[in-house]
Amino acid sequence: MTSTAPHQALYRRWRAQRFSEIVGQTAVVETLRNAVRSDRVSHAILFVGPRGTGKTSLARILAKALNCTNLQDGDPCDACEACVAIREGRAMDLIEIDAASNRGIDAIRDLRDRINYAPTDLRRKVYILDEAHQITKDAWNALLKSLEEPPDFVAFMFASTHPQDFPPAILSRLQRYDVRRLSIEEIEGKLARILAAEAVEAEPGAVRLIARLAAGGMRDAESMLDQVLAAGAGRIDEAAVRDLLGLADSEVVVRLIDALIGGDAAAGLDVLAQLDDRGRDAGVVLEQIVEQIRAELGASLAPDGDRQRGVALAALARRLASIDPERRGVGGTRFQLELALLDAATRRGAIPGATIPAVTSPAPAASVAPEPPRPQPAAVPPEAPMAAEPATVSEPATAAEPDTVAEPSPEPATDRPARATRPSPKTEPSVVAPASPAPAAPAAPAAPTSTAATGDASAIDELRARWPEVVAFLSQSPPVKPLIEACRPISVEDHLVTLGFPEDKAFLKIALERRGPILEEGIGRVLGRAVNVRCVATNLEHVPAVAIEAESADLISEARRIFAEDLVDVGEVS
Repeated sequence: MTSTAPHQALYRRWRAQRFSEIVGQTAVVETLRNAVRSDRVSHAILFVGPRGTGKTSLARILAKALNCTNLQDGDPCDACEACVAIREGRAMDLIEIDAASNRGIDAIRDLRDRINYAPTDLRRKVYILDEAHQITKDAWNALLKSLEEPPDFVAFMFASTHPQDFPPAILSRLQRYDVRRLSIEEIEGKLARILAAEAVEAEPGAVRLIARLAAGGMRDAESMLDQVLAAGAGRIDEAAVRDLLGLADSEVVVRLIDALIGGDAAAGLDVLAQLDDRGRDAGVVLEQIVEQIRAELGASLAPDGDRQRGVALAALARRLASIDPERRGVGGTRFQLELALLDAATRRGAIPGATIPAVTSPAPAASVAPEPPRPQPAAVPPEAPMAAEPATVSEPATAAEPDTVAEPSPEPATDRPARATRPSPKTEPSVVAPASPAPAAPAAPAAPTSTAATGDASAIDELRARWPEVVAFLSQSPPVKPLIEACRPISVEDHLVTLGFPEDKAFLKIALERRGPILEEGIGRVLGRAVNVRCVATNLEHVPAVAIEAESADLISEARRIFAEDLVDVGEVS
């Protein structure tokens, strides 16, 4: 005769019933067992941690320990009447409340009114409130006094993933236990025990894949294993797990990463199309890409690791960090991945396999940009001949005559010359008109007297001298152009370049930070070395301005036009 008992999920059948069965939480378990042994269990306890890590199981086991008639070294026996009643869910004095749906003041008042009734079948009455962070402020206020001084036969246990949402007055009355994420090895061990009990064979790679995808949550791992077992296969292999859970093959993920690094948009788009045809979710693929990048970055830091690939992967990671997997707009996550591929293709030298080469022109030959940037001619007096190479941006000339350099002015002059020339040396101290037909040999200009420029003086001088090239190169991207023209180089310390925005234009800093990889690429290509860039909003009164060729339109208005949606919640700093 076949059994008619309904199927019970693995995570319910394999829920820990004693402290000794809890996986991974050694510190919490030992503390609770010692408290039970010495009869020093608090009347109000909070379990904090990620989902599926054993918070509610610990609360139930502790409720057993408080009522067990046959304790075994601080561990409930799971065999006495009280333990069996709690395990089977028929103990009237164990009240489990879903605080997510019973969060209002009426539900808490009802709970408070029933607290003073003595227990009926257990020694102590235990209230377990799951997702307790969702309880409203008024409801907490109604529970506060009862929580602080409950009857001797009452114990409260709260479980939450967001303890920061608790009122401070409540937290001060709770004894907190933090439950950590489980390691891959710990999850693998329990899954192996479950498979052995279920008499199912599985490849070690398949078990490890499930443990890795669980992200530290035992319940998630057991749910995935339950789904795989439901497929009915006699033996579980890694390919079946990937196909059932909608995962891309590892080699496909590596191909997609290589396409993003190498700027091979065609190959990357083809991979995305194949994944879409196979029903793979772009959000899951993005998570796999991030996990693979994390693993390769760790390997690149080893003594024999590939540092150049590590630099490339770090730049790619910063680019992918701007992707929002929750985006519900046109195209969703897949469209954002496609944009990342196209962006890498248009910046083919952005993540090279070798050291970034130095360039002297804002439009290097290796670039695949549709049009080279417009050159920025040096300021030339009417009687002086043109430079020998007018088609490229000349290296800044060394100041031949000290009396031609004016004192640094706090702000650029408002009466800029025509677009064909740069501002006069008297207006911008860091730009000096050439004194001879041939361009001067590349040399760092005289260090400015600004106190805001710190770090390597020669490096900041070089960056200021070549800043027009940086602006010209980055201005190929219309969204970046108004942002890069509004900032000034402040300092260079080792590989860290600091750019400053006026304090009243902090919203531009935020917008430029979102395009960090593009910014680091542009500055790195011009300087001939890899750099990291940070942006700050500060007082630029004593920071020398750098002459650049600017549009006549107001830069702030242009930035607001381009970044209207991004800036809607960002207030200006007064």
